[in-house]
Amino acid sequence: MRRRTLSALCTLGALGGVLAAPTAAQAADPHPAGPSVRTDETRIYVDFGTRTLPKDLKVLLRKTGTDTPVATIDEFGFLEDMDPCMPSCQDDPGETAVETTPLRLADLGRYAVDVEYDGTEGETILHKDEAIFDYHLIPQVKTFEVRGKPDLEHRTVTVKADATLRDPRDGAETPMANGRLVLETTATKTGLTTDAAGHVETPFTFTGTEKHDTTTRQNDVRMVLRPAGANAAHGLTRQVEVGYTTTDITLDSPTVRGADGTDAPLTGRATYRDSNGVSKPVPVGTPMSVYTVRTFKTGEDGRFTTQVPVDGTRRQTIALLGTPWLSNSYAYVSSDPTTSAGFHRLPTVTVSRYKKVSVAGVFDRYDLPAYTTLKVNLQFKAKGTTTWVTKKTIDSPAIAGDSSRTVTAADLPYQGVGVWRFQFPGTKQIPAGPAPESYTVYRQMTAFPEFNANPEPVKAGAPLTITGKLNTKNEDNGQWSAFAGARIDIYFRAKGTTTWRGAGVAVTGNDGKFTKTFTAAKDGDWQAKYEGDEWSHFYSYSRLDFVDVQ
Repeated sequence: MRRRTLSALCTLGALGGVLAAPTAAQAADPHPAGPSVRTDETRIYVDFGTRTLPKDLKVLLRKTGTDTPVATIDEFGFLEDMDPCMPSCQDDPGETAVETTPLRLADLGRYAVDVEYDGTEGETILHKDEAIFDYHLIPQVKTFEVRGKPDLEHRTVTVKADATLRDPRDGAETPMANGRLVLETTATKTGLTTDAAGHVETPFTFTGTEKHDTTTRQNDVRMVLRPAGANAAHGLTRQVEVGYTTTDITLDSPTVRGADGTDAPLTGRATYRDSNGVSKPVPVGTPMSVYTVRTFKTGEDGRFTTQVPVDGTRRQTIALLGTPWLSNSYAYVSSDPTTSAGFHRLPTVTVSRYKKVSVAGVFDRYDLPAYTTLKVNLQFKAKGTTTWVTKKTIDSPAIAGDSSRTVTAADLPYQGVGVWRFQFPGTKQIPAGPAPESYTVYRQMTAFPEFNANPEPVKAGAPLTITGKLNTKNEDNGQWSAFAGARIDIYFRAKGTTTWRGAGVAVTGNDGKFTKTFTAAKDGDWQAKYEGDEWSHFYSYSRLDFVDVQ
C-alpha cells in the first residue's frame, strides 16, 4: 500500500494519571459517530470520513483487560487515494484515512485501541475500544523453489521453502519451527508443515486442471505459498511452466433430439494425446462448455454429460476450454426438434410517429403430424415490470412436417416503453418453443404546454403573432424539457369551414419556444402541430385558439 508519510511518533511506557472520561461536553463532539479504526500486524488506521482531522488526534493503546495506556501515537500519515474517481471524479473526497508508521512496542500481545481528540470547546473526547491491535510474531515465507517441468504425464514437482518468524519489536527473524504453510494453485490447496529449522521439502502433484497465469506470456500456472492464517503478503508466488498437448472431443451421438426450446442430454469423452500419440482421458474436472450457453466439467475417464438446448435446427458447439496443459478443441452437435413450435429470431418492432406499433416475427414449426392452425399471442411487458400482457391473439396456419411463417400485427396502440414478443403457448400435442423478446421499444412524447395567438381581438390587416412552446419527455427519468430545433407547422381554419390550411412554419429555439407573425384577415382557429421525426419523437398538436378579426 502506497502512502504519503507526514511523520509518526510512538511513546512507549505507561502514562501517568487517568485520562478524562466523556462528560456532557461530548455533545460537542465534532465526530459523534466516532472514527472507523482498523489494524494490521504493525499499523493502525483511523478514518473519520473527511480529510479535516480533529484537533490533537491521538491513538492510545492499552493491554486488553487493563485501563492504563501503554503507548500514545499522535502523528500520522494520510493514505494515498488509489481510486481518485470513486464514487465519481466530481464527488470523490480523496483518501480520508490516516495511518501510523510500523509500531514498535515493548511487549507482544493484544492491545485495545482508543481514539482521543479535542471537542469543539477544547474538551477531551475519548472513544474507547475502537479496535483490537494484535501484536505478534509475523510468519513469512522467505524462500520458495519449485523443481521440475511438469506435463500431464509427469505432474509431480518438488517444492522447497524456508519460513521465518519476524519479531515486530526489533525486526529480528527466527526459523518458523513446525509451522503451518498453505500451498495454493487455482485448482487445489494443500497444507505443509516446516521442520525444526523452518524448512520444508516435499513432492507436490498438480491436478492438470490449473488455469493459466495471465500475468505472464508463458504457458505458466501460478503457485502461492503462504503461512496458514497469515496475510497473503507474507507469502511468495512462483510461475511454473507446464507441458502442453492437443485434445479431442468424441460425442456419443452427433445429434440431440427433443422439443424445440428444451434441453436434451448429450454425452461424450474428452482425450489428450501423450508423447507417443496415444489417446488418454483428460484429467477429472477439465473445463468444457456448450458454447456461450453453459459450462461443465469432465468426470472419470474423460467422460462428460451435459444438456444441450434444442434451438430449432441450429448446430451447437461443444468446446474444451484450453488450459496450460491442454489445447482448445471443438465438436459439433445438431438439433433435431420433435413436434413443437416457437420463435427463434428477435421480433421486429416499429413505432410510428403517430403512436402505432407494428410487430413481425418468424414462427417455426417442427415435425407436425398434420395441417393445423396454431394460435399465437402477441405480448407486451412494460419497462420496470415482469408481467407479460397479451395484446392480441393471431391464427397462424401450419402444414404437416416442418415449416416457417412470418406472423405480423400492425397499427396497434403504443403501450409505452417496454418489450414485445410473440408467444406460442403450446397445446397437448404440440409443445411450446422459445419466445424471445424484442429490444426495448420507445419514442419520446412531445407536447405543447404553451400556445397563444395575440392580440385577441385583432383588426383586419393588423399583425397577428402566434407563440408557443414544445417540450419533450425523457423516458428514462420521466422529466419534460424544452425541445430545441423542432419544425412547427402552423395551421388556420376559417370560421364556418372544416378545412385546415398551412399558414406557415416556425422552428423552436433552445428554450423550446417559437414565434410566427401573420396578417390578420378572417375569424378562425389557429393551431400548431409537430409532425414527429423518423425514429425518436411522436407527433403532437397544440390546443385551438380562436381569433376574432374585426
